[in-house]
Amino acid sequence: MQGTGAEGFFASDLEGLTEAELVSLLKSQWGYAKEQPFDAIGRLKGITTNSGATFFILEELHSIHDGAALLYPLNEPDVRHTVFVGAINKTQLSVEPTDGLWVKARMELSPKQERTKHKNPFALKVVNGGLERLEAIPEEAANTDIVIDGESYIESWVLEFYRQKHQEQINKEGEQLRVELQQQRANEEQRVEALQSAVEKLDNQVKSQTDALHKTAEELATTRDLRDKTEIELGQRKKNMEYQLSRLNSFIEQKAKMLLELDLISEDDADNLLGQPGTESKRKGHDFSGVFASDLGQAISYVQAFMQHRGIIYRRKVLEDFFALLTTNDLIILAGDSGAGKTNLVKSFAEAIGGKSIIVPVKPNWTSAEDLLGYYNPLEQKYLSTPFLDALFEAARNPDVPYLICLDEMNLARVEYYFADFLSLLEERGQVPEIYLYSDSEAEHLLSETRNFIALIDEAKIKVDKPNLVSFLDLLRDESLNMKLHELCGFREGDSLLKYHAQLRKLMSSYLNTPSSIKLPPNVRIIGAINVDETTHYLSPKILDRAHILRFTSPLLTDWSVAEDEVEEFDLDMNLPVLFDAEVLGAREHYPEFDRNDPLVQTLIYVVREFLEPLGIEFGLRTVRQARQYSAALQPFDADDDLILNNIVLHKILPKLMFDGEKQVDGDLARKDILVAMRDYLDQQLTALDKDGTDSCIEEFDRVIRNAKANDWVVNYWSR
Repeated sequence: MQGTGAEGFFASDLEGLTEAELVSLLKSQWGYAKEQPFDAIGRLKGITTNSGATFFILEELHSIHDGAALLYPLNEPDVRHTVFVGAINKTQLSVEPTDGLWVKARMELSPKQERTKHKNPFALKVVNGGLERLEAIPEEAANTDIVIDGESYIESWVLEFYRQKHQEQINKEGEQLRVELQQQRANEEQRVEALQSAVEKLDNQVKSQTDALHKTAEELATTRDLRDKTEIELGQRKKNMEYQLSRLNSFIEQKAKMLLELDLISEDDADNLLGQPGTESKRKGHDFSGVFASDLGQAISYVQAFMQHRGIIYRRKVLEDFFALLTTNDLIILAGDSGAGKTNLVKSFAEAIGGKSIIVPVKPNWTSAEDLLGYYNPLEQKYLSTPFLDALFEAARNPDVPYLICLDEMNLARVEYYFADFLSLLEERGQVPEIYLYSDSEAEHLLSETRNFIALIDEAKIKVDKPNLVSFLDLLRDESLNMKLHELCGFREGDSLLKYHAQLRKLMSSYLNTPSSIKLPPNVRIIGAINVDETTHYLSPKILDRAHILRFTSPLLTDWSVAEDEVEEFDLDMNLPVLFDAEVLGAREHYPEFDRNDPLVQTLIYVVREFLEPLGIEFGLRTVRQARQYSAALQPFDADDDLILNNIVLHKILPKLMFDGEKQVDGDLARKDILVAMRDYLDQQLTALDKDGTDSCIEEFDRVIRNAKANDWVVNYWSR
C-alpha cells in the first residue's frame, strides 16, 4: 500500500527553506496539524558498527493518529524512510532494547550535515528522551468496550489482564516507595534527634552564658567600686604630688633666683634649670590630626605640594619612602652626587612638617667619637661641645618639634671611626639610648664647690650683719663683706673674688648646658649624606648592615613632569607646614619578630641562601627584622608587596654589591653568574611593580652589571 507522502518533491525544490518551513511542510504531507506534537510509531532496528558499538533507527513508520504508513515525500532514488535514534539505555524503555520492539517516538529534524550526508532534506531523528515503549494487547481485548447510555464500559477480565501484566512492576515500585518512605522516616527521626540535641546544647550554652553574665556583672560591679576607690586615691595622690611638685618648683625657682642674683648663671641658664620650653616649640601650621584627620597619605601629599609651592619638587614615592624610613628610628644615609638634592631633602622636608633641620659638616680629620660629641677638658674643668651635641640638647629643649640632624659629607672621614659608638646606641630598641659625656664626679665636684661658696656668702653676711645684700655687685661694693669673704674663702694676697666668681660662673654655665649624660631625644632622627668619589671613603659592612641607603640620581636625569603631575591642590594656606610631632615620626620599638611564615621573610631567606651567601654578602637576622619594620611603615601609603621588596633591595642589598665577578664559587660557576641569576629571580618576583615614579631595583641591577662588564667584571654598586 502506498504510504502517506510517497510522492512529492525533488531535493532541488526544497533548497532555501528554513528548518521550520521544512518541518511545517513535512507535517502537512503526513496529515499532522501544525500545532500537533511530531510523534510517530515505529519499529526499532539495531545496527552494530565495526568497533562493536550499537545504535538504533526506527523503520516502518506509522502515523500516531490513523496508523497510516509514513514515507518521506521525495522523488529521489535510494531514500531511506527511517528515523535516527542512536544509543538507548535500558532505563529509557524499562526493558532491554531489541530489534522489532515497537515504540512511540517524538521527532525533530536531524542536523543539517546529516541531512546533506543522506541526501534527505526531511531526515528526522528522535529527540533526547523521546521514546516510549508500546505493549501489544490480546486480540480478544481489542473490541471489548461497551457503550451504555453514552458511557463506555469494559469487561473486568480486561482490567485484570492489565493488572496482572503490570503487577510485578507495581509491586517493585511499591516496595521501592516503601523503602524510600522508611528511609525518609529514619532521616526525619535522626533530624528530630539532632534538633533536640542542638536545642539541649543551646539551652546549656544559654545557661552557661547567663551564669557567666551574672558573674561578669558581679565582677564589673566590684571593678567599678575598685575603680571609684582608686580614682579617689589617685586624685588624692595627684593633689599631694602637685603640692610636692609646686614646693619643688618653688625651691628650684628660689635657688635659681639666688644664683641669678649672685650672677652665677645667666637668664638662659635659669630657663634650662627650670625646664622652660625652647622658642622652637612655638610653631604655626596645619594640625595633622585636625586638618588631615591623621591621614599620612594626605599629609605627605600636602608636603609635596608645600615643597612645590617653594620651587622644590620631589616624586611622591621618594617622600613616602623617606618618611617611612624616618619612622624606623634607624640611621638613614642619602647617597648621590653633589647637587643631587640630598641635604635639600632634609631641609625642605623638615620645614614642611613644622620641624627643624640642622646640617653638621663632617671634617676629613674626624677619627673618634670626640669629634662627633666633644670631650671634657679637665684643665679647664668644662665640656667642649660640638654642633652635633648642641643640636641634641636643642632638640631635648623642644620635645614637640621634629629635628632632622644631617651629617653632611659623612664619608669624608671613615664613618666607623667617629660614628661606631653612636651607631651602637641607635641599635638600642628596648629603651631610650643614653649618651654618657663625662663622669658624674666632675659635676658633683662643681656642685659642691658652688654650695660651699654660697654657704660662705651667707656666713659672711651674718658676721658683718648685712643680710639684705643680695646681688653679687652689692657684695663687691661692700668693703667689710668683701674682706670677710676673702678671709672665709682663704684667698691669698693677689687673689680676686671677681676672678673666682667669673671662673665659677663659667663652670656653672658649662654644667647646665652640658650635663654629664643625655638621653637621645625621641624627636631626633639622624641622617647622613654621602658622595662616593676619590676624596671619600666607602661605607663599611657594619654601617651598611645597620643603615638604610636612599640613593639619588642627577636631577638632570629626572622626568620632572611625572612629579609635577602628582602634585595635588589643597584649599589651605600653602605658606604653612603640616605640624608633625614626635609621635607621628614613630616610637623607638623593638623590631618585629622573625616570622618564617611571612611571605616577605620567605623571599628574603631565599635570596640570602641562593645568592647573597654564595656571593659572600652578609644579610643577617636583624636586617630581615628591619625589613619587616620598614614594610609596616609603608602600609599607610597602600604600598603593595612588589614595591616593598623593590625598596628593600634598593636600601639593603644593592649597596653591598662590591666583589670580583670572575671569582669561581662552585665548579664552573662564577660570582657574576650568581649576580645575573639574582637579577633574573627578582625580575620575576616584581612583574607587577608600577614603575611610574618609582626607582626600579632591576634597572639598578642592569646598571651594575653593565658597568661590571665594562670593567673586567669588577662589581661595584657605587661606581659610575
